[in-house]
Amino acid sequence: MVNEEIVESKDEMKKKMEKMKEEASKKKEKIKETTGNVKEDISKKKEDVSENIEEIKEEASKKKEKIKETTGEIKKEAVEQKNKLEEESEAEGMTPPEKLLNDIVKGFQQRTGEINETIADYAKEYKGSKIKKPLIDVLETNETIIIIADLPKVKKEDLDIGISRNIVEIATKFKEDVDIEGAKFIQKERSYGETKRSINLSSDIKIKEVSAKLKDCTLTITLPKAEKDVAKVQIE
Repeated sequence: MVNEEIVESKDEMKKKMEKMKEEASKKKEKIKETTGNVKEDISKKKEDVSENIEEIKEEASKKKEKIKETTGEIKKEAVEQKNKLEEESEAEGMTPPEKLLNDIVKGFQQRTGEINETIADYAKEYKGSKIKKPLIDVLETNETIIIIADLPKVKKEDLDIGISRNIVEIATKFKEDVDIEGAKFIQKERSYGETKRSINLSSDIKIKEVSAKLKDCTLTITLPKAEKDVAKVQIE
């Protein structure tokens, strides 16, 4: 009886051992499979990182080329401006620093004139004047300065142009042209009366060669630039 129980116990132990081995084998396979998946994921992520690094390198290279190209354009433009300044300075009998300072002073004078004119316009409007100054454009080439002014319904006999070496003054009269019997104004926005506009020029001009043309309510004044007088000084 005892021997039979011992045999049965051994069989049960053997079955348990086999079952444990089977479970251990399954767990081992599961771990192996999981490890393989992890390795595969790591490999894919490594490839993705490598691709991203290559893309970043390529983008950085493109930006570097763009910066290099932009820098080259800036250098080229700087050289062109320098050469232009040297040519203009030589033509006007100045050194480049003197030319720069001269341009700054003229620009400041022109802006000051415009500011003073704006203040004067505001003061007139504040006092109740309805006369508006002519609207103008000022253009410049290497040889001339051109002034274009809008003068609606102005005739030549109502127009006066005054010119000095570097100032142009346009004086005009806007006549009231409404003559309807029995009518009165209920709204009046157009300007009537005398007004004038002064324009400071960036260069001296040849006064005797100035020309003006009035066509289709537009006044065009062409002012040839005066050449700079450069005199050589004899050294004793």
